[in-house]
Amino acid sequence: MLHLEEKSKLFLVLCLHRSGSSATAGVMHLLGIHMGDRLLQATKHNQKGHFENVEFVQLNQEILRSVNSSWNKPPLQGKITETKISVSKIRTFIEKNQKPIWGLKDPRTLLTFELWKPYLEEAADITYVFVHRPFEASVRSLANRDRNTIGTANLILIPYLKNLYHYRHNYGLPPEKIIDVSFQDFLNNPEDFVSQINKKNGNPPDYRLKEVKEFLDKKLKTY
Repeated sequence: MLHLEEKSKLFLVLCLHRSGSSATAGVMHLLGIHMGDRLLQATKHNQKGHFENVEFVQLNQEILRSVNSSWNKPPLQGKITETKISVSKIRTFIEKNQKPIWGLKDPRTLLTFELWKPYLEEAADITYVFVHRPFEASVRSLANRDRNTIGTANLILIPYLKNLYHYRHNYGLPPEKIIDVSFQDFLNNPEDFVSQINKKNGNPPDYRLKEVKEFLDKKLKTY
């Protein structure tokens, strides 16, 4: 239980769909970051799990619906702040779900971030985990998963890409609060990411590295 004056330590993943964020969040889970009491189930396209807090995803979906949008019909920039979702609902979620060291991952967060940020900052010291993958690879993977055209997947993901770039480069987040993950480099050489997470949490650089390498299966990378 956190004392009132203490802030929790939150690792917030900001990512596109089909960008390698589930593998990233799975490693965070292995390194002792609490990703949620109830997580989305694994699917044939994410065989080791999504590591997404079900309640967080549902609340993001509700926020998007409230401005006539959805994950595959992203809102215009700034539109999300027009939501009628009550602040108390957001604060209740945070109060219920935060742990001393916790994480949140849902690609929709790139669309709802402006709404969450002030309330998450009230409760937590946030480290922003940006997951990067070549855009064409994410587009191809999304089209494959949803049996859509490349053009449709491209239109869906462009707003996510613009938001990722904006929050990473133009938004003014403190550099010391950012961890960048390149999905391909991460699969081949997870040591750097593992070391950065462990340093933030006061663990030795190679804490649970063996388990991480066993978890990361390059054959499961879906295109």
